[in-house]
Amino acid sequence: MISSLLLEAARVLAPTLPDPVLSSLARATSRLEFAFARTRRRAVLSNLAQIASSGRLSAAGPRSVTRTARAMFGSYHRFVLEYLAQGSIDSRALDTRFRFQGMEFLYRALKPGRGAVVSAPHVGNWELAGIALARLGFRVHVVTGVQFHGRLTRIARILKERERILVSTPGDGFRPLLETLRRGGIVVLLTDGDVFVRSIDTEFFGSRVPFPVGPAILARRAKVRLLHAHAERRASGCHVISFDGTESPEPSLSVEEDIRRITRRVAEFQERTIAARVDQWCVFRPLFARAGAD
Repeated sequence: MISSLLLEAARVLAPTLPDPVLSSLARATSRLEFAFARTRRRAVLSNLAQIASSGRLSAAGPRSVTRTARAMFGSYHRFVLEYLAQGSIDSRALDTRFRFQGMEFLYRALKPGRGAVVSAPHVGNWELAGIALARLGFRVHVVTGVQFHGRLTRIARILKERERILVSTPGDGFRPLLETLRRGGIVVLLTDGDVFVRSIDTEFFGSRVPFPVGPAILARRAKVRLLHAHAERRASGCHVISFDGTESPEPSLSVEEDIRRITRRVAEFQERTIAARVDQWCVFRPLFARAGAD
C-alpha cells in the first residue's frame, strides 16, 4: 500500500521537480521503504550477506552491509524518479548528462549489417540508458515484465513506446526479437532479473543460481554478437552507458555447450559489474538459497 501511494505521487510530481528536489525526495521515500518494506529489505540483506561471504564486498561488517542496503534502496528510488521525469531530457541534457564508453564494441557488432544482443544487470539507470541509445538513432528492443509496480507497468510501457523503444514480454517468444536483430537493431536483456523462461545453474558470487540463458540462445540462433554492458550513475549526476566486452557464437561447439559457455561469461561480467557498483544494484528478491538477516 505504501509503495503504491509513493509511486503514484512520484508519477505526478517527478516531471516538475528540479534535480536537487528530486534527490531529496528519493532519499526521503527510500528511507520510508527501507523501514517498512520488510520482505524487500530482508532480500537485499540476504543477497549482500552472500556477496560478502564470497569476498566480493569491500566493506563486509554488519553496519557497512546495512549502509550499502540503504544506498541500494536510495539508488532505486532515484532511478524511478529519474525515469518518470524523462520528459526533461532534451538534446542538451543528452549531451551534458550522458557519457558513452566502449562504443567501439557496439559499432563493431553492428558493422556486418545485423543487430546485437546486449546483456546488462540492474545497475544504475538502465532505463535512461535505453532512452539515450534510442535517441541516438539505434533501434532498441526490450523484454519486460511488471515494472516498478503493477499499477505503473502500463505507464512504463507507454513511456518506452513514446521513445520508439520496442517492448516485448517473455510470452511473445523469440520471433519479434529475431526480427529486430535482422533489421540491425539492439535487443537489451537484463540478465540478473526474474523475467526469463529458461535457465541453467551457474556460479554467481560463490553460490550456484539459476541464470537466464535467453541472451545466449538469442545470440546463437540469430548468429549475432552478445555485448556485455552496464549503466552507472556518477556522483555528479552524469549517467554512464558502458559496453564492456563481447561474445560471439562458436559454431564448432554444440548448441548446449555454446549456450553454457556464453551464459557463464555473462555471469562473470555481471558479477564484476555488480561487485564494483553494488550500491547501485537494484534487485530486491533473494537470489541465493540462504536466509537473510532482518
